[in-house]
Amino acid sequence: MRREIGGGKSAILPEGGDVSGGTAASAGVAAPWTEWLADGVGTTLAGVMPRASVRSAHQHIEIGWHAVFGHVFRLDGRVMSAEADAFIQHEAMVHPLAVVHGHPRHALVVGGGDGGSARELLRLPDMASVTVAELDPQVVTLARRWLPGIHDGALDDPRVALRFGDGLAAMLALHDAGRRFDLLIYDLTEADDGGPAAALFAEAGLAAARACLAPAGIMSLHLGPPFHRPAGARALLARLRRAFTHVAVMTVTIPVYGAPWAIAVASDAHDVAAADATILQQRLRDWRLDGALGFYDAAMHRALFTLPRHLRIALGLEHGGEDGGGPATA
Repeated sequence: MRREIGGGKSAILPEGGDVSGGTAASAGVAAPWTEWLADGVGTTLAGVMPRASVRSAHQHIEIGWHAVFGHVFRLDGRVMSAEADAFIQHEAMVHPLAVVHGHPRHALVVGGGDGGSARELLRLPDMASVTVAELDPQVVTLARRWLPGIHDGALDDPRVALRFGDGLAAMLALHDAGRRFDLLIYDLTEADDGGPAAALFAEAGLAAARACLAPAGIMSLHLGPPFHRPAGARALLARLRRAFTHVAVMTVTIPVYGAPWAIAVASDAHDVAAADATILQQRLRDWRLDGALGFYDAAMHRALFTLPRHLRIALGLEHGGEDGGGPATA
């Protein structure tokens, strides 16, 4: 996939879609958005109406509107989130960690400029501070205007502090300043293409994340679509398992992504997958979140971490038989 980084014109479209110059799509004409999951395999959103297109110093940011998904946010041609189903990934990345931890007060989101993870973190009753380390201020600018259905005002909550710039540098600076976090959310898709986020998923990036966690802290991050990109997901999971004592993988169906998605959770103190459902349910009740979330509840917890055999094989968590027992791997 081609990643376009650098300067260039920025065009922010009003609701009517007017803009001077540009391509037919940027002029307010509906167009398909296709994202390739693997060679020869992709997912397409047809009839996307452009709302905003910005080529910042870091990436190409787009907001479009789709009849099924509402406003859709993508970076360099990769869909990040959509209004209709963003709650699924953000709840999955926040609440299983939070309820297992039990009393999180301070959280760090790396990426997350759409505000979806911050919104879920602010629903926790004891949450005192959320730091969002977003690479690109243009993402937050566009999210404030076009994605209130995702952030619900979280980006302007007084408990939220925004830091702009490189995510790895932000973690190192926060660590050196003595900051430690109960929850750390990598709210950005896995990067294996040398783009701006790639360093966060390397050994040094994961070590920096671990160092930012409080002793009982837990982090979550995307592994990507394990069926379509098993080699990358397996390699990232292996790095994570070398860095942390406890690592577990959940799979989530995020409709706008067009494929089952793997998300990993990691901690030196908590085995998130093995948590007692009765304790989790009581905590959710105490927090007034039992039945209040759209995706996650205590009954869902164990199911999230129960992977089908072909994905366990693809991720290197189980050896396959002679017939392979799963998809072809690269």
